[in-house]
Amino acid sequence: MVRLAVLSDAHLLMQADWVESEEQLTREGNEVLQNFQQSILLVEKDKPDAIILAGDMFDYRTKSGQRVAHREGEKYMAKIRTAFDQITDNLRCKAYSLKGNHDSEAVLKSTEKALKDKFVFVKNTQIDICGVNTFFLNSNYQQGFYEISLDNIPTGADQAIIHESVPVWTVQGLSQETIKNLGSRFKLMINGHMHAFVEKACNLPNFYLAPALIPSREIKGNWMVSYEDPRLLEPNTRSTPFGYLLIEDGSINFRSYEPSQIVVRVRLSADKTEALLADLKAVYDSLASRPDKDRLRVWVEAQTDPITVERLLWPEVRRYKEIWTIDIERMPTQLPPIAGKEAAQMFAGKAFNLAELREPVFNSLSGKEKELALKIFDNIFTKDVLSSRPNEIDLFKRFLEIVSKQYQTRNTFTQRAWELAKG
Repeated sequence: MVRLAVLSDAHLLMQADWVESEEQLTREGNEVLQNFQQSILLVEKDKPDAIILAGDMFDYRTKSGQRVAHREGEKYMAKIRTAFDQITDNLRCKAYSLKGNHDSEAVLKSTEKALKDKFVFVKNTQIDICGVNTFFLNSNYQQGFYEISLDNIPTGADQAIIHESVPVWTVQGLSQETIKNLGSRFKLMINGHMHAFVEKACNLPNFYLAPALIPSREIKGNWMVSYEDPRLLEPNTRSTPFGYLLIEDGSINFRSYEPSQIVVRVRLSADKTEALLADLKAVYDSLASRPDKDRLRVWVEAQTDPITVERLLWPEVRRYKEIWTIDIERMPTQLPPIAGKEAAQMFAGKAFNLAELREPVFNSLSGKEKELALKIFDNIFTKDVLSSRPNEIDLFKRFLEIVSKQYQTRNTFTQRAWELAKG
């Protein structure tokens, strides 16, 4: 009997924000690593013949959108590599990983080199794992609806490990037709990225979604306590949604992991500021009365604007010093494609942070325009660039350079545009 453990979406570097001390990690980062190390011990008890990583175990950006600094990343990776080194030694097995949309190929390759034959980065290819033919597909994820080419994807393997957005719930991503085509090529298909265990996903009997291994800042729909209607003050509770999958001769079992913290989600849908604050206060008064309040990790979603979040909601939750609020976000919405006047109306008179701005911009574009927008965000609309208060004319020059490369214009175009701008 072959046993394979499938781990996914731990997001171990997402909280690797800069800390001045060479030795210190963020408080949240310490908790994430502790959960990871404990979950690895749980995996070890199942004695798998191999470990499969279905993507987003590591991160190249923090939740704030900043790229993970090398020094901060190494603080985490040293401990992560040690954990993988120990479990593969103890089990005399290997770990195999594809690249998720949050992963860096450089990190995967360096981990493979550091752990030698114990860690294998598998890129868009089929390999034998303990007699099980397994195809690994690197993530093709894009925001909104997207498709992938199936030309180089084989048929007939025992299983496929992928990392894509798929059409469950109200999520945009690959089409049902593409998923069905993919699923028909393999006896079993497991997908990371969605952060939830689902059997027979997309109505395909051989398609499974893998859960998030542990709590991280990329919480998505995961919670253990949820306040959907703050006025009732009767939260929904459920057992832990975190864990991993154990494959035993083709059968799939969800192995749950109980983190050391209790993940709380609070959803505020009031449309008036006074009601919003009243609901928030009522929930936090309730949380503060709990005997396990020191274990609570709270995510708040509010149907409001970023200014209200920053100036009103954060000061309110900070009054409850015994409750650790991880984040306050605007309630997610599915944004349709927009263009022209519709885009102008959408952005008029509203404040967006960089992360919120990216999504509607990218959803409104395609092809070369989308590629250009990505380059502009990565090279101009960054926290480092904007916080340095650059001269507008210098930003325009950088924009011209990006545009000229993207569309391969003549040098005279850039020169003339620059002269006109200066004049």
